[in-house]
Amino acid sequence: MDLAGGGTDVALFAAKHGGAAVGAAISLSVHVEVRLGGGTIRLRSEDRDRRVTVAQASAMAYDGTLDAPKAALNMLPVTGGIEILTRSNAPPGAGLGERGALDVAVLAALAHCRNEVYDATEFAELAFHLETRERRRLSGRQDPYTAALGGVQALEVGADVVAVRAVSLEAGRLAECGAHLLLVYLGRAYAAEAAARRVWDAVAAGQTGVVEALVGLRDLVAPVVESWELGDWRRAGRLFQDATRHYVVLDPIWSAPPTQRLVAALRDAGAWGVKPAGPRPGASLLVLGPVDRRARIASAAQAHGGVVLDCAIGTEGVSVWREDLPEA
Repeated sequence: MDLAGGGTDVALFAAKHGGAAVGAAISLSVHVEVRLGGGTIRLRSEDRDRRVTVAQASAMAYDGTLDAPKAALNMLPVTGGIEILTRSNAPPGAGLGERGALDVAVLAALAHCRNEVYDATEFAELAFHLETRERRRLSGRQDPYTAALGGVQALEVGADVVAVRAVSLEAGRLAECGAHLLLVYLGRAYAAEAAARRVWDAVAAGQTGVVEALVGLRDLVAPVVESWELGDWRRAGRLFQDATRHYVVLDPIWSAPPTQRLVAALRDAGAWGVKPAGPRPGASLLVLGPVDRRARIASAAQAHGGVVLDCAIGTEGVSVWREDLPEA
């Protein structure tokens, strides 16, 4: 979940203006299973029902189908046949950093097969390079770093450097946060890539309004971090609301009547603040509100087509293990 600053961690913005973001890992996991052997490369997404089978790595092409495992195999090749199975607990198109988490997980699994040891930060950086260098996409560091490290992570990003700090939240504070926070999936198709491209084209062209909106989101990171560390959830909700005026500039969907009706209903139900759960506003929402209004807020979300996702802050980052299966 993007708590503040998401999007400013992309190099196109960060190299010139300096980026900052704070994100929280959630307990909706991405899973990767690697099976060695056989004479081909077999890739399968179990939850998206997609498959690719090729005789060798040179036959793989980035064509929009299972490109993350393909790119990971190009970066960390494994000799011989291999099967890579992936699945995600997050609903499709929820805008919750699934791509960054998948990149981290596939790279971690392949590194384990190669008997190579990396720490979580190195996996995050490898995942960032998978997107930006191997696949040549505009992408930020927030998602892979948060997925790899777990918990709540604050990043400061420059042209080629990143500094990351874990936001300190003890167990009691995490439980308290969970009582105030709801994650609402909007359950509708959303052209996030097209929306992102509009923003980055505007940044490249130096459009003042878009750049100022991103600067505004970046400058909310420090107060958001402070409010979370202090457990000042009402203030955190107000900061969510402060962010929304920047999203109006960055993506017209935030001003669309269905979105505005949903946000108004959440506020009427008692929410302190509502913001997109990721850098783009069209997929999921984060809602902060009083504990005694939680049920009313959830009902308001559901009445307007939202789905409240059952999850918590994910305190663990990437983990890898090996299972030796018995011979058939």
